[in-house]
Amino acid sequence: TGRSVTWTGPGFARVPSGAGLRFSINNIPFAMDFDITIRYEPESLEDWLASVAVQPTGILSSQRCKNKGLSQEPHALPLPATKRIALLQTPVCLEPGTEYSVDVYFSQPSASDPKAKSFILIDSLGLIPRIGSVENLCSEKDLDEYQKYHCIEIASEVGPHVLPEACARLIVSMSARIHNGAVACKCNPQGSLNASCSKLGGQCQCKANVVGRCCDTCSAGSYGFGFHGCYACECHPQGSLSTLCDQVTGQCSCRREVDGQRCSRCLAGYFGFPHCRPCPCNGYAELCDPVTGACLNCRKFTAGSHCECMDGYYGNPLNGEPCRPCMCPGAPTSNRYFARSCYQDSQSAQLVCSCLEGYSGT
Repeated sequence: TGRSVTWTGPGFARVPSGAGLRFSINNIPFAMDFDITIRYEPESLEDWLASVAVQPTGILSSQRCKNKGLSQEPHALPLPATKRIALLQTPVCLEPGTEYSVDVYFSQPSASDPKAKSFILIDSLGLIPRIGSVENLCSEKDLDEYQKYHCIEIASEVGPHVLPEACARLIVSMSARIHNGAVACKCNPQGSLNASCSKLGGQCQCKANVVGRCCDTCSAGSYGFGFHGCYACECHPQGSLSTLCDQVTGQCSCRREVDGQRCSRCLAGYFGFPHCRPCPCNGYAELCDPVTGACLNCRKFTAGSHCECMDGYYGNPLNGEPCRPCMCPGAPTSNRYFARSCYQDSQSAQLVCSCLEGYSGT
């Protein structure tokens, strides 16, 4: 909560050093060269290194990509700690109708403490079409402008940004060529305010707590996608393990001994939220007042806020001793009980009655 969103989709994948991610690509619209880009965020101020390998699952049919056989060797891609996006300098030729797997392994070559487990947060892998590989699309002057205005760098940044007119014009032209015309908005009718989207990029106008280009997903920290948008999780900051909840039910992840959809109360048998502790009932009641801890429905001749022996009974539930009736001389429930209370003498172990006025004896 309160943190600015620095990712583009549902969130980050937290990857330890030495591990990898496999990305599947099966939606290439047009055979051409692409730059692979990785959006990331290191957890410490140390640089990382990615090893990127692209593998087609089938046989390449397009003449363009056949002539540029994919390199079997993985490409090294530095991920500086000060940056948030890295662009692979070697373009890859990809074509429609073929599925590709991109394996990316992450390592921290100069870790200050090699034994400490370090992590990097990975947002997404993106494919940026190389404008120069689309034949008869633009002139040398256009290409020069594309480079001059850093169109790729601006367009690939996370968050809202304003593209120079030259960039917008060329990106729209390239998109129209790749997709054989303009692309339909496809705004989700439940998650969108209307059916129109931005002319550049196709972002629909989303309802509250809804994200995605087509407004079809609840944002991180919300749930219950529908015509109202999505509801905020509102997980209790002291009772929950995370600000995220189940995207369907809205159930937050609660700390131990904490209960409720938003993790805002103690589990049954505990009291004192947010520092929930067991009910102090000496085992003679399961439930207590969730605020004060006063025991409810004490059993076996016990009563009071801690389930201690009732008047007319003796013992020590705190030490596990059961409560027994004071025989003075009869039980408290009989007509022959003439005492206020009793106790067991610690020396002699004899029962001592506190007799009513006019009565005496042990």
